[in-house]
Amino acid sequence: MTEIQYELREQDLLAFNDFQLKNTESLQKTLRRHQATIPGMLILIAVFVWFGYQDTLTAAWIAITGAVWGVGAPFFLRWQTRRKIARMYTAEDKARILGEYTLRIEPHALIEVSKAGESRINWEDILRIEPAKNYAFIFVSLDSALIIPRATVKKGDILEFFKEADQRIEKAA
Repeated sequence: MTEIQYELREQDLLAFNDFQLKNTESLQKTLRRHQATIPGMLILIAVFVWFGYQDTLTAAWIAITGAVWGVGAPFFLRWQTRRKIARMYTAEDKARILGEYTLRIEPHALIEVSKAGESRINWEDILRIEPAKNYAFIFVSLDSALIIPRATVKKGDILEFFKEADQRIEKAA
C-alpha cells in the first residue's frame, strides 16, 4: 500500500480556490474585460480628446488611467477574491480542515486519515488527479478536492503515489 503524509495549511486552501478560479470561464472573462476592453476604451477616448480638443494634459491622464487600470485591475480582483475566500472559512472550519493528513491507497478505496478520523473514498467516486506546480488536487466532485501541498509532504513518495492512484482511477472508470 502506497501512503503519503502531509500537512494542510491555510495558504493551501487559498491556493486551491485560486486554482479553481483560474479555470473559471466567468472570472477569465471579467479579467479580460478589465485587462483589455476597459483600458482600450479609455485609450480611444484619450486619442479622441487629444485629436479632437487638442488637450494633451487631459488625454495623457486618461491614457495613464487606462494603462494603470489594465495592469492593476487583475491584481486588485485577485486580492479581493482571496479576501472573500478567506472570510468564507470560520475559525471552526479552519480548525477542522487544517492539520496533518495521511492518504493511503488500498485496492478498493483511497483512505484519508486526519484528526477528524478515517474516511474511505471509493475509486469510482474520484474524478481525477490534477497536478499543479506546487500542489496536486484529487477531485472528488466538481468543486471539492483533496489538497496535497508538495512542500509539506513528510512521508512517502508523492510521484509514486500519484502514479498508483491514477492507475486505480483509470481501472475504476
